[in-house]
This record gives sequence, structure tokens and C-alpha cells, in this order.
Amino acid sequence: MAPRTRYLVVSDLHLCDAEDHADRWMSHKHSRWHFDGVFGEMLRGEMGKAEGGGVPLTVVFNGDVVDFDLVTAVPEDPPWPLRPGERRRGLEPTAARSAWKLRRILAYHPEFLEVVAEVLQRGHRLIYVLGNHDRELHFAEVRQVLLDAVERAGRARGWTVSADAIRFEPWFFHVPGEIYVEHGQQYDSYSSFQHLLDPVVERRGEPTLALPMGNVSNRFLLSQMGHFNPFASDFILSVWGYMAHWFRHYALSRRGILLPWAWGSLQVMVVMLGLKRRLKRPPANYEGRLAEVAARNGVTPEVAARLLKLQHPPVTERFSWILRELWLDRLAITVGTALGIALLALTGVSWWIALTAPLAVAVLIQGFIRVRMRGTLSTGVYKDNPEWAGRIVDLLDVPLVTFGHTHEPEQVELPGGATFVDTGAWAPIPDPADPDRLAPGYRNVLRADVGDGEAEVDFFCFEADERTERSERGDAA
Repeated sequence: MAPRTRYLVVSDLHLCDAEDHADRWMSHKHSRWHFDGVFGEMLRGEMGKAEGGGVPLTVVFNGDVVDFDLVTAVPEDPPWPLRPGERRRGLEPTAARSAWKLRRILAYHPEFLEVVAEVLQRGHRLIYVLGNHDRELHFAEVRQVLLDAVERAGRARGWTVSADAIRFEPWFFHVPGEIYVEHGQQYDSYSSFQHLLDPVVERRGEPTLALPMGNVSNRFLLSQMGHFNPFASDFILSVWGYMAHWFRHYALSRRGILLPWAWGSLQVMVVMLGLKRRLKRPPANYEGRLAEVAARNGVTPEVAARLLKLQHPPVTERFSWILRELWLDRLAITVGTALGIALLALTGVSWWIALTAPLAVAVLIQGFIRVRMRGTLSTGVYKDNPEWAGRIVDLLDVPLVTFGHTHEPEQVELPGGATFVDTGAWAPIPDPADPDRLAPGYRNVLRADVGDGEAEVDFFCFEADERTERSERGDAA
């Protein structure tokens, strides 16, 4: 097949600021994991290959390239009054606050900005599909921060770079007969947005991003539980696993985990219930926004509406799922069992009845919940992604569909000859056997030569001799 276009797709870089703590607190944000140099090496190599073969190259950043949720710092002299809790868990997702966070993030990643500028200077296309952790780029003011930073990086090298050439897509990128790219959070009820194309509500008189539960949990919970790595999902454990985690990291430390979990969980629940009320109706002219996205990506509004129906509703529509994900259902059962034992003991019944009756009821309730809600936790929401990709192929007749979001690399051949690829992650996921080294199999890249309705797919891991890069630290603007 003579290729017409080469696509290079990466996702889930989760670029953020750095925190270098001696006790491994927030170790996933340590500057030693910054991979800007390795990422630049990969992109320059791929550009050289495309140019050498005379193949047009389209680079696609498929979501979560930067991670606003990980920034807990606040300005020393903020130009706006800080709201309750912002000093502890970071700034709320408004345009001005998110612009400050992005400037801070980019100050730690000058090499990344330089290679992005080089992609544009060398004449290649760059598409940025928004994910859930970089959704604050929805605000034009925040996008402009990135565009200005790329232009400055280009000028520093003597290039005339028009960062306006970066094309932002809020939902998906599609070229008819060639490729369909979507971050994939909309197939995860814990990370999907109610109104993806305009996910904004008014809070305290200011437009504020309506974040899904996964993002809110990162801000209210994981930002206070820094011995968990949100990129590796190692925060999802059994009861015994959490007890072992506490003994390993907290028993001899001044840091705590129980109170941050209990208070943070209650805050997450309150925020989610508040959003459910605010998000009942779609924003004005939502159908117009849908038509714009459809036209830009070569589909009819009717097909775009059918694609929209494939998405999973946010977990705000299922209050019981929120309770179970936060372990509040287990907490309620435990407290209820203890109260039952105490009340029965006060009535004077025999001790074995007072003990076994509430325990038996607790086991039955927990068993019913486990059966009734099997597969509803966030750990089980990704296994059907190839099925959704197949439905997209049925609607669009493309040879290649790719998601990100899950951080688990996967390539699946779909019925009819199409291919589905989950591009994994570049974010630091340490080896469980050696937390000072990266786990193998990540830093994934999808290269696809597409033409004549067929795709030659090369999905690989770019290790660059397994080096880790330390980016030069900068001060946030």
C-alpha cells in the first residue's frame, strides 16, 4: 500500500509541575521522571523518518498531555481571593486560575515546548484532542497560554512559528476513511462529562469547569494521599491492602490517611450531588456546537449524534456508584454492624446472637451489593473499549480507531479488518519490584500509514535505553 498520510499518536503524558520530597511523598511528581528529552528524541526521529520517505505527517496528542489536577500550588500573591480549600488542594478550574496553573506546568517543561515548536516549524500538522485531565484547555484564555509558550520557544531558536496552527478538538479527530482518534474518557462513567462540548457551570458568579468524579477525586483525595500513584491505579486495593499500605507508609509518619479519606470522600460526594443539579439541561446552542465539530471532522450532525449516544452517562446519574467507589457503602455497613451488635448486647440476648446476627446481615448486604454492582467500579470500566471502537467503525467505516485514557496499552484486531489501539501512557508508572525504575511496556507510540481505506499499524514502546530525564526546573510565571 502506498501511504497517503502518516499519523503519529501519543496520549497521557500527564505533564505537571514537580515535587521532590525525601520521603517519596508525591513520588509520581518527582523531577527525575520528567521525560522531555526522551519525548523530543522520539518526535524528532519520527519526523525525520516521515520527511525521508516523503510522507505527510500528522502528530496527534490524544488527551491528558498536561495534568491540571496534579497542581496543588497557589500563587504567592494571587490576583484574586483564594477560595476555601484552594491552598490545600489547588485552584478551582476557572479560566484565570487554570491559566496560572498551565504557566506553572510549562515552566517545568521547556524541552517539550521546544519540540512542539519544531513540529510546526518543520511543517507538520499537530492536532490536540482534549482529555479529562487537560479539559481546562476548554477555556480560550488557557489555550492561549500554551500557544504563546510554543511561539516563545520557537523564537528562542530563531524560528518563526505560528502556534495557531495547533488544532484543538474537544471531542474527537476524524479523517474520513483513515482514522478516528478520541481520548476515551466518555466511555468511563467516572471520567465522562455530562456536556462534553461545553462542560461549564456558573459557580460564585464565575464560569467553572464541571469536572467528573475521577478529576474531583484526584483533587480532594489523591492530592492528600501522596503515597499513591494516580497513574498506576495502585490506590485501588482490598481492605488488607489498605491496612498494609498504612503500616508501610503512615504508621511511623506524621502524615495521615484515614481523615483525608473520610473528609475528602464526603467532599467529593457533595460536589457530585451539586453538579447533578446544575447539569440537568444542556447549555444554549449545544446542537450548534455539535454541528461545528461534525463539520470540521467530516461527519454529518446525525452521525455525530449517534456517536454521542455511545458515550456513558456520568456517575452523577448513579449515586450508589459514587458511594461504592469511595468505600462509603462499606463504611456504612461497618458502622451499622457495630451499632447492631451494641444494641443487641444492651437488650440482654446471648453474646453469640448479639455478635452473629448483625454480622450475618452485613455479609448478606455486602454480597447483594457485590452481585448487583458487579463491574461498576472504576477498575472494570475499560474492558469494553474494543466493543465501542467496533461500533465507531460501523458508523464511520475507518480502518483505525484509537483511544487513550486507560494507561493500559492494547492493540486489538476488530471484525472486518479494522484495528483498535489504546495508546497507554507516558506518565511515570514505576516497576512494582523496583520503584526506582519505570515499569516496562509504557511510553507508547502509535505510528500508522493510512491510505486506500487501509492502515499499516506499528504500535511500539519507545524506551530510549530506559533513561529517565531530569528537566531543568523553572519558576512559574
